Amino acid sequence: MHVAIAVLRKQPVNPTIPMKPLYWTRIIVPPSGQPAPVASSSTPSVPAAGTELLWHKLEEAEIEDIKEFSDLFSRQVVERKPTKKKEDKPSKVQAMKILDSKRSQNVGILASSLHVDFSEIENAIYNFDTSVVNLEALQQIYEVRATEEELALIREHVSTKPEVPLDKPEQFLHELAEIPNFADRISCFMFQSEFDDGISSIESKLNNLKSTCQFLTTSESLKTVLAIILALGNYMNGGNRTRGQADGFGLEILAKLRDVKSKDSSVTLLHFIVRAYMKKCEDPLRPGLALPIPEPGDIDRAMTVHFDDVNADLQKLQRELFVCETKTEKVIAASTEENVQPFKDKMNKFLTSAKKQLTGEIENLEECKMKFKTTMQFYQYHPKGGVNEDEVDPKDFFALWSPFCSDFKDIWKKEQQRLIKEKTQEAKRIQEKKLDIQKSKREEGGLKSKVLRRSLMKEAQ
Repeated sequence: MHVAIAVLRKQPVNPTIPMKPLYWTRIIVPPSGQPAPVASSSTPSVPAAGTELLWHKLEEAEIEDIKEFSDLFSRQVVERKPTKKKEDKPSKVQAMKILDSKRSQNVGILASSLHVDFSEIENAIYNFDTSVVNLEALQQIYEVRATEEELALIREHVSTKPEVPLDKPEQFLHELAEIPNFADRISCFMFQSEFDDGISSIESKLNNLKSTCQFLTTSESLKTVLAIILALGNYMNGGNRTRGQADGFGLEILAKLRDVKSKDSSVTLLHFIVRAYMKKCEDPLRPGLALPIPEPGDIDRAMTVHFDDVNADLQKLQRELFVCETKTEKVIAASTEENVQPFKDKMNKFLTSAKKQLTGEIENLEECKMKFKTTMQFYQYHPKGGVNEDEVDPKDFFALWSPFCSDFKDIWKKEQQRLIKEKTQEAKRIQEKKLDIQKSKREEGGLKSKVLRRSLMKEAQ
């Protein structure tokens, strides 16, 4: 069977420095006048004759900043120590298996699934480069690393029987172990990601709680809503010696406003409150009109904050950061001048930043506690059971707001839709009225109208 060989139209490109690879599927266009080559790994499909194709006409763009591009997307290449070329072994030499079958299978599957040369794994470990071997793969490599016992058996075999090759899983573990401090390097690398995720989660929780408390204590729109509730409540409780003439109210009532229905059950007190607020708005349908109460999602997120848990998470990160710093110092001390960088600079930069972030969030936690306490005091909230204010869980306080905010937002949206519908219907009525007036005027100037006027004039004569 004759197979056409693809002819490359373009000249090879030789970057000035090694670049990070881009794993795409190459498409080759045959030179003008030649038939398209038979589909291969480089030519995944053969188009029908006469089909207009992008790649036949598209020329490469001129890159002006090629030097900057090279600097940005180059990769540091690990200078591998020259290894002795393996001598040809008799074809029937059996590879040495040291691991048990299940362990061997697990290591073998991982090594095969990476689909990269071992030099790329070295590059990722030495240079913190995840462009080819990602962080998840590095974590898997870290988890399958050889135990001390396995490594001792592998090294014993290599030193005593070098003529018998190791099986692939054993060879993979052996090569990993030859990378100086590879486990500590990967551990430090992984901790960077874990720390960033952990500190970001804590920061997000605390900042949300802080901003929610800020809204609850400073929002003028919320104060207007509460003022409406106070006025309506005092009116409803008029004449009652224990409930009337209130200057304020306990937050427990907020969740119950939706349960107070009109006598015909057509509307709830909360509906009336929302409508009353909208009437105070200059334009309740104005695009971007902010909800006058906290977003339900912010309240629900604030409910999930437990100060003791956050403090425990920060303490855990602090301990793990100390362990990471110890490992970093160990790797730097054991590294040669050739492979100490960029590990040293990157880790020192990370450790400095991480300590600063950690200190910031410890301070943020204390600030949140004070802000939360101030908010409770602002609403004169008294926890049940005589619990001290410093021991109140945010869940208990924000649980009083959650159903109210959720119901208020739902009604708010429905009321806006109702107003839009009413506005549309009113505009339609006005338009119809204008058309009726115009029609009446046209009829007054018509033939029937003229005949009627003449008849009346004759009768008058």
